[in-house]
Amino acid sequence: MSTSTAVPRRVQLPSGPVLVGGVYAVCVLGLVVVFTARILFGDGDPHEAEGPIDSLVAVSIVGTAALVVGVGLAAWSLRAAGRTRAGALALVALAVLTVVFFWSGAPGILGACAAWCAGLTRGGRALTGAARTAGIIGAFLALLNVALTIGGVVITALV
Repeated sequence: MSTSTAVPRRVQLPSGPVLVGGVYAVCVLGLVVVFTARILFGDGDPHEAEGPIDSLVAVSIVGTAALVVGVGLAAWSLRAAGRTRAGALALVALAVLTVVFFWSGAPGILGACAAWCAGLTRGGRALTGAARTAGIIGAFLALLNVALTIGGVVITALV
């Protein structure tokens, strides 16, 4: 008889690259499409301060920078088993620090990378302790960022 101490997963996240790519697609590329549509089909001046052009540039730069930093740090961390804990903790710290930039998708992307490093995604080996907590917080931030982005777009369209 074999006993296992592994904690069973209640929610199955997709693989790390799919989770990170999905958050980026919704939170960055989705907003780029929305702002481009506002420029092409909207009545207002696209060049106004904090208008669609400024928003498009800001979301693209900050969201893509978060993707590069997050995936780079995750790839570096996942190469050696001893670095995955530190990678998950560093990524969740960055995700929490970038919450003020939630409109750019940065906390969601970095949070998804933290969940990936913590082994909470499909095919990963789940870590324990603080790294697991970091991954759970990261996954929460990723899903919250996606929900806020979709909700914001829907509410803006209805108003």
